[in-house]
Amino acid sequence: MERILDGAEDEFAARGFAGARLREIARSAGVQPALIHHYFADKQGLYAAVVRRAVDQMSTASWGVLSTKSDLEGIVRGFIDVMVDFSAAHRKLLSIMRSEILSGASDLVSVVRERSQPILDAIVDITLRLQEAEQVRVDIDPRDIVRAGLSLVLYPVVDAPVLEALLPEGLEGSESEQLARRKKVVSDLLLAAIRKPAK
Repeated sequence: MERILDGAEDEFAARGFAGARLREIARSAGVQPALIHHYFADKQGLYAAVVRRAVDQMSTASWGVLSTKSDLEGIVRGFIDVMVDFSAAHRKLLSIMRSEILSGASDLVSVVRERSQPILDAIVDITLRLQEAEQVRVDIDPRDIVRAGLSLVLYPVVDAPVLEALLPEGLEGSESEQLARRKKVVSDLLLAAIRKPAK
């Protein structure tokens, strides 16, 4: 089953939903096309399973952060680490999701929302508690804080060609060094923006 999902993610990334072919996915996974129909019914079902698997991986890692971190810095750095790692591992899938959402693919939106909403709601609740504990500025809506964090992480991935065209310099180092630098910069910026100033 994982081989099918891996092959499907590659095929959807290369050709988009409309251009992806189940026969090609089956070939790359080393299975008969009938097996895809058996497990996923059709291309839409397979696509939803690919998206669900990716979002579930991110959700599991996010719940791990919530279960081990309780301070502002730990939570912010933990979630930024999870989101940057997720976006790096699923760069092509995020680009496909962006295209599909812009084209009005409501099925995809509902799958992503269904899987990610509980964790995003939990982050908003934690932000509210941190505001009540006077660790986070109260003049910013918690949902705007979450949106800002997601934007800082996701935009460089889904619109990488735009950023690379505008700012081609500064991308030196290995991919792991670039990711570590991005985690630090995004975490530092977000913490500086939301932390309640000392009196």
